[in-house]
Amino acid sequence: MNGLLRTMAALSALETVSVFALLINLATVHDGTLAGVLGPVHGALYLAVAVTALLGRGLTTRTRVGALVPVLSGPLTMVNLRQEARSA
Repeated sequence: MNGLLRTMAALSALETVSVFALLINLATVHDGTLAGVLGPVHGALYLAVAVTALLGRGLTTRTRVGALVPVLSGPLTMVNLRQEARSA
């Protein structure tokens, strides 16, 4: 797996963890302070995944479009990257 795929995989995993943390917070205690911290972190990770996917060389159109889908961008990108790594 080359550097771009590794970077995308790491960013996608972090973005997925952040969205799950936000959803768990929403479903349980709904702490405003925690949401105030996690929201911008998740937003930054989402944008990092999207921009990296759009500007990265050698990625399929499917991976680029999957990186733009809100909430599911992390898991979709990870699945698409695994398929790209197998075919490379």
